[in-house]
Amino acid sequence: MKNNITVLLLFLVPYLLPAISGIHPHKHFTSIFSFGNSYADTGNFIRLAAPFMPFIPFNNTPYGETFFNQPTGRATDGRLVLDFIADAFGFPFVPPYLAKGQDFSQGANFAVIGATALDLAFFRQENITTVPPFNRSLSVQLGWFEDLKPSLCNTTQGKRKHTPFLNDTVILGLAVYPERSDYDHLGCLKKYNDLARYHDDLLQSKIQALRNNYPYTKIGFADYYSPIRAFLRTPAIFGFNSSSTLVACCGAGGRYNYNVTPECGYPGATGCADPSSRVYWDSVHLTEAAYRAIADSWLHGPFAEPPILSLAQHCFVSSWKESVPAAA
Repeated sequence: MKNNITVLLLFLVPYLLPAISGIHPHKHFTSIFSFGNSYADTGNFIRLAAPFMPFIPFNNTPYGETFFNQPTGRATDGRLVLDFIADAFGFPFVPPYLAKGQDFSQGANFAVIGATALDLAFFRQENITTVPPFNRSLSVQLGWFEDLKPSLCNTTQGKRKHTPFLNDTVILGLAVYPERSDYDHLGCLKKYNDLARYHDDLLQSKIQALRNNYPYTKIGFADYYSPIRAFLRTPAIFGFNSSSTLVACCGAGGRYNYNVTPECGYPGATGCADPSSRVYWDSVHLTEAAYRAIADSWLHGPFAEPPILSLAQHCFVSSWKESVPAAA
């Protein structure tokens, strides 16, 4: 009896070991399905936004220059955490769901740049016009997954109920704090960090509740916040330039190499000579080098609970024990 085990990567919000070097263990997982925003999108946004936006910066150089040598729709210079995790398990890059004609037998990526937890209707109701005029919220992504399931599962498996990881939405407001006293010793806004920590506390409590309710489902928690703080505290350990930890690699000048016009991907903005020495790619998103370090810290620890590789081993052992018939 073969037990198929699927790992579900859920990237929703916003880093310590040597670089990954071709781990490729036995495939204890059979597929990867990813949900989230620009930290995980591998090409959905550029396909979804094409009818609405005549110019999409993520589809222009220097995005993608480090690994792919061309833009791929990823909001970085190369690969994302998702790409490194897929590689660690011997999977191909997880294809974006909106790239029709792809083979989704080993997984699909539903993440979209700028995705929100709330649907577009909420922002329209609140007269928030900064959100693009197309819906790509978490509920929409979960709907895409439901649409895809019949082509992946047999009739019996297709009837299984899919339970979203989050069934509550927390709406929090925050003002901008431009005074020097509002920054911590790393140059980050303290109020925003407090908000991130508060969100993470709520998320971890929700995950623990899910573990209690679904004891036979393996649920892990991966942390973006702590690795980034580690990069900023001790950048040299990770190979980053200590004099430019908050300076974007791709931009058009200014203290942090960031201007609203032009942003990275637009004429007038350029990439730095060595992205691997930088933490930030375009002031919002990280470089491939940073994503590689994050992926390693999730695969091996310490910034995932449990580390993904140990989760895979545990799932494999558990499924093997469950599949062995009892002695006569």
